[in-house]
Amino acid sequence: MKVYNNITELPAFTRPVLTIGTFDGVHRGHQQIIQQLLQEAEAINGTAIVITFYPHPKQVVAGTNGAPIQLLNTPEEKYDLLHQQGIEHIVVVPFNEAFAGQSATEYIREFLVNRFHPHTIIIGYDHRFGNNREGDYKLLEAEAANHFFCVKEIPEHVLQNVTISSTKIRTALLAGDHETAAQYLGYD
Repeated sequence: MKVYNNITELPAFTRPVLTIGTFDGVHRGHQQIIQQLLQEAEAINGTAIVITFYPHPKQVVAGTNGAPIQLLNTPEEKYDLLHQQGIEHIVVVPFNEAFAGQSATEYIREFLVNRFHPHTIIIGYDHRFGNNREGDYKLLEAEAANHFFCVKEIPEHVLQNVTISSTKIRTALLAGDHETAAQYLGYD
């Protein structure tokens, strides 16, 4: 597994298939996205790449009132969990106010397209990006036609009528409901 911490010195990946997110907990929903990422990369003989952020965007962007977010795992644990899922390339983006301030279109064109030259971008159903989270699947889809990449959206992962999320796992843990948290995480 290779973890890239300097986004200005990335190698030229072969037919990059990207997914982007914080992946806190690498829970069942994340695992569903990762499996699709790996299948897509294998189908085109490409490179599966997870793009994640440090620190967690909620620790930088206003709205948390300075309250620290309780993460489900350390960055190193996250990388290990991603590797256990089959990921060999992890790009860690330093998340700061300048990065957060990019418009969604800048983020796509200047960051994703210019740095990665993606073949395919796979995102979860609730993925948002750019300043004020203005970017979404529809914007990616519109930009895909202009920049010659494919985009796929993965639906939510539902378990017992509950959409799995890192927030719901944190809530279960804070309530002492370790069984529910373990079910949502899906570690075997």
